Amino acid sequence: MKSLQVIIGSYAKAPHQILRNIRWHRPRSVSDHRMIFVVGSPRSGTTLMERMLHAHSRLFSAQKETGLLSPRNIFSRNHFGLSTEDNRKLFAESSDVVDFLARAAKLMESRNDGRVLIEKTPQHVLRIRFLVKHFPNARFVHVVRDGRDAYCSSKKHPHVRLNTPSAYARYWKRCVEAARSVEESPIVRTIRYEDFTTDPEKHLGSLMDFLGYELEPAQFELTQEKVDARSAHEQHQRLAQPITNSTVGRWRTELADQDNQAFVAIAGDQLKAFGYELD
Repeated sequence: MKSLQVIIGSYAKAPHQILRNIRWHRPRSVSDHRMIFVVGSPRSGTTLMERMLHAHSRLFSAQKETGLLSPRNIFSRNHFGLSTEDNRKLFAESSDVVDFLARAAKLMESRNDGRVLIEKTPQHVLRIRFLVKHFPNARFVHVVRDGRDAYCSSKKHPHVRLNTPSAYARYWKRCVEAARSVEESPIVRTIRYEDFTTDPEKHLGSLMDFLGYELEPAQFELTQEKVDARSAHEQHQRLAQPITNSTVGRWRTELADQDNQAFVAIAGDQLKAFGYELD
């Protein structure tokens, strides 16, 4: 309900922009720009992945989730942390949301020594087919985590409103099914949070090969000074700590049996597909 209110509210002062939003979200553009998208269900490890990629000398993250593909009025807010003036200029020059995203990426890259942009908006996993179609030269990193662990983590996160195991299971199922629909694409790579946190050097090294870059030691040095302000918040405090798999399987002690059964009843097939035990 609150999400719907936010969407409606974004058009309240500019109802004349509704049709323009509709046109923008039915793009004809196909961008040849090469950037990196990081996607996944809430609390799956996308922020950790973003930060480790951002630490590479040839990559950078805007450290802002854009939500560009959401139903909200795209023209009602600034994106990527760019100024209002920058956004207005990009809105005027762009033909649709794909063109806008590509132009914004190029602008930001020009201001960051030509480093390649990482766009991390977790819910964009639900539009990954769209993104793969319109950004054929991009690379997509899908981070998947046992949905029950992610649910346990989300309970401490004020911005994740999926506050029951069943609600989270339904959303997690949608996310992973969307990702599976493009799993054969050569520009998409899925990485399990559990594997990554158990042997980060091995799995990040493999991922960097996929992205076309050499692994750098700095990517494992996420000290407090090298992570963004989110690490000061409780839900992101682990960003500035050594990578560990200590939270893997937390659902076994934090989730009641009936809650696990409810989750499995909804998303058991998807859990098995990614190698997760059901009990």
